[in-house]
Amino acid sequence: MKNLSISLLNCDDIPNFLKKVDSYKKDHIKDEQISITIHFDVMDKVFVPNTGIDIEKIKIVTNKDYYVDTHLMCEYPKEDGYIDSAYSQGSKDITIHIECKGFENALKYLKELKKKDKTVKIGIAIKPNTKVEEIDTYIKDIDKVLVMSVEPGYGMQKYIDSANEKIKQLKDRYKDKIIVQVDGGVNDETIGKPTDMGCDSFVVGSYFTKHEDELYDRLDRLTIQTQIHSCPREGDINFQKRTLQIVPGGYGENDILLGIKVPRLRKIEKVWYNTLSRANFEWLLKSPIHEYRAISGYMLAHKANKKNAKEIKDIIDTNIEYINNWDLTDTLVPKAIGKQLLDEEDNNIYKTLRHYTKNENIWIRRIGLVSLLYLAKEARKEVVFKVIDDNFFDTFHLTQKANGWMLRELYKTCPKETLEYLKQKNKKQKLPSILKSYATEKMTKLEKLELE
Repeated sequence: MKNLSISLLNCDDIPNFLKKVDSYKKDHIKDEQISITIHFDVMDKVFVPNTGIDIEKIKIVTNKDYYVDTHLMCEYPKEDGYIDSAYSQGSKDITIHIECKGFENALKYLKELKKKDKTVKIGIAIKPNTKVEEIDTYIKDIDKVLVMSVEPGYGMQKYIDSANEKIKQLKDRYKDKIIVQVDGGVNDETIGKPTDMGCDSFVVGSYFTKHEDELYDRLDRLTIQTQIHSCPREGDINFQKRTLQIVPGGYGENDILLGIKVPRLRKIEKVWYNTLSRANFEWLLKSPIHEYRAISGYMLAHKANKKNAKEIKDIIDTNIEYINNWDLTDTLVPKAIGKQLLDEEDNNIYKTLRHYTKNENIWIRRIGLVSLLYLAKEARKEVVFKVIDDNFFDTFHLTQKANGWMLRELYKTCPKETLEYLKQKNKKQKLPSILKSYATEKMTKLEKLELE
């Protein structure tokens, strides 16, 4: 399980903020999704030219039963009493900088403290320019390495990408012997890569504390991202890219594909579909990462019912430009739009779907076509034929596939009528080959001969 360690460095009202975090933990997440702890950045204005959070405030947090990890950006953590102060306030997880002048004495002192109290955790922090190899000598004595992804001492800095390679080196070098934590500039744009590299814990500050009105949504975002990026990458990603045309010149060429198999995304979707906000559904749908858009589609389809059909259709229509690959249309639309139309009159259904099928955009046309799936299964032949008529002789192969798919499903409930429909079309113009292949898949040999 991954960990979000919330830095209170830029928090104006700690008690009120913690109430909101408490409420989130109670209502939004399950224990197996992610752990939430609190992070204290303590500075002495010597090791870094700034002052951090008042170390005495640790007691406010530990009194509320939060686990606190304390990051000491101090030149002499032992001699100046910072370690003792953090420990006495209830922090058992203390990180010191390998670059500080008092490092050796501080580490020795922490080791002695740990002998007396086995619950103490010792961490070493490394600045952006410090090499991973420098901690080799100390690895047997510590529990955690904190990788600084900004220069220590200031909040609200941009994430330094080279931190990702350090995280990978640490995980490759020491496996699971230590916890790897990253600190600085972590947000919904940067958390993916360190998770890919195996990072265990993420210190996140102003992304939360400066946007308390969006706290729930932002916590949800980072949590679901860590779950997605923690999935193993299985199978042949190049094959997946070809299938989805995520190749130069392909219709999905601008997508980023992580290479996560659908069953793993489905498992995450089932946890989130009923609690995620509209803002986050839309945030996922707008992502360049294909799996983000896919999982949003799975959730919206799972969530769809008569009561929320209008809202979900509005989410789809508002973000329709991002529903731009066959797997996205085919998993989202039949349940989210089509199934909700079953109680409508045929004319109303056609008016709704022609908004899509008459569009110049190939994916919007496909949305209109695959919306017919449940209607075809329910033998609503008149409206199925009428909607397919809009694009029957379309030359785009995915439109032909969609038409053929819907006619194949209709054939299962209305075999004679479907065959007759295809025969009439074939008299006017030769049936598109891909459409014909899909539509006749369940037909007898004699029926297929009638379409020659």
